[in-house]
Amino acid sequence: MKTTLLRNLSLGYLLLPNVIFSIAWFRVPVSVCLVIGLIFMYVQGYERGKNLQPVLKAKDLLKFAVISLLLVAFSGIGGFCFQAFDYWAHNSKYYTLYNHSWPVQFKENSRYACHYFGFFLVPALISKILGELSGIALYLWASIGLFLGVCWVFIFTNKSYISFVLFLSLGGIGHLCKVLLLQAIDLNYHVPPFFTEIWPVMYQTQWAPNQLIPIIIVSCILFYDFAYMQRPERSFLAVIAIFIWGIFPSIVFVFIFSILVLMRYVKNPKALLSAQAMMNVLVPALIFIPTFFYFLAGKSSVIMGFIWQFDPLNEIAFHYFFGVVVDLIVLVGLVLILDLHKSRYRNIIYILFTLLILISLVRMGKWNDWFLRGSTPILTLLSLFILHRFSAWAKERPDWYKMKMAYPILIFLFMGSVVPISHITRAMQQNLITELLFPDIVDFVPYPYNKFEDFYQMGKSIYSEQEANQFLGEQGSFYELYLSR
Repeated sequence: MKTTLLRNLSLGYLLLPNVIFSIAWFRVPVSVCLVIGLIFMYVQGYERGKNLQPVLKAKDLLKFAVISLLLVAFSGIGGFCFQAFDYWAHNSKYYTLYNHSWPVQFKENSRYACHYFGFFLVPALISKILGELSGIALYLWASIGLFLGVCWVFIFTNKSYISFVLFLSLGGIGHLCKVLLLQAIDLNYHVPPFFTEIWPVMYQTQWAPNQLIPIIIVSCILFYDFAYMQRPERSFLAVIAIFIWGIFPSIVFVFIFSILVLMRYVKNPKALLSAQAMMNVLVPALIFIPTFFYFLAGKSSVIMGFIWQFDPLNEIAFHYFFGVVVDLIVLVGLVLILDLHKSRYRNIIYILFTLLILISLVRMGKWNDWFLRGSTPILTLLSLFILHRFSAWAKERPDWYKMKMAYPILIFLFMGSVVPISHITRAMQQNLITELLFPDIVDFVPYPYNKFEDFYQMGKSIYSEQEANQFLGEQGSFYELYLSR
């Protein structure tokens, strides 16, 4: 597979739910314009590389496909393995899309659902066509997306498996240190007032795979367009495409995209004013406007403010130190060991660190989804820069693991792998197969899809009415009056 083909497939994967969303959520004249615009921009940006040699061979693709299928199964998608508590919401959203006409309108209060449905739209449409809710469709759709992301990571790291393990486990070392400390002083770990933790990619798969998968793909497209092609403006279509997959990551991606474009053209701003460059930015921006009004119709976050405005402050500071500061120290250590602070990417790395610190100081949502999801694009991009350099650094030093300066990397690799390995171990212990073979020992029952008629009722029953209400569209909004079907 060539990078050109991989980019085309990745962009197509992101855009397909946008096409479905445009057709089903907006009035016909708007839908027609949006679909034409999306197809035009995809065709206009379609890459052709017939003369390029394949970067990934067939046997590589087969290996990556198996890895992706396993990781998605371990995440809980499809109900094959252990599912985290958030699958109440994931499964209910999927069932709501299958059980309701589009755009989704809650029967209890006749209000529009204002939510990022992107991950579920394609399998939900397949389920509607089949006439039954298909867990397999959801599982395969997620596997395809993760497969594309895995292919990108292996390309950027020259097919290094140790780099891939690092990619899955960077972050979460502070959380591990915190748990070990609490156990050492004989205190049980307890849930913090809200989360201020940098979570590794592998850990994110069990909580928010619906947002993680597109984050990986968009990060890789951004990295490819910036580092390889030196044309970051081409990525804007991918950036606007991710909005219906997840709001908080999308907002962060807009900041990152703006920074990359500024860095690329600050010395030659006239180049950004070329017809091609302006088309890559302006047309996607116009396409996004109706979606912007759709999300504008939603209620604001339940809770919002700077983290020091909440109580108990001492406890919040304790969790912040281990959840953010410790992992920042680890990431900075990797940058210094690999001499990335002396590379041509040092400025963007400094900016990404600064952005990560800034967003960590703000809380949005009961559990602080702003940082949990908003930090993921930054961590993913930082990981790509670090691992891209690490693969070259290790290649230059065949016996790097014997060097003293490599000891911190090995320690970070070991500590970062503890949480992902524990997640995989639990998934291998609690799944459909072990429950079938050892029914007296294993009691595995995946969360139901259809216990509630829609995810608004699920939200009120499982979470709280306040949290459920944040997904209600405002009555009389611009979207409802002028754009909705």
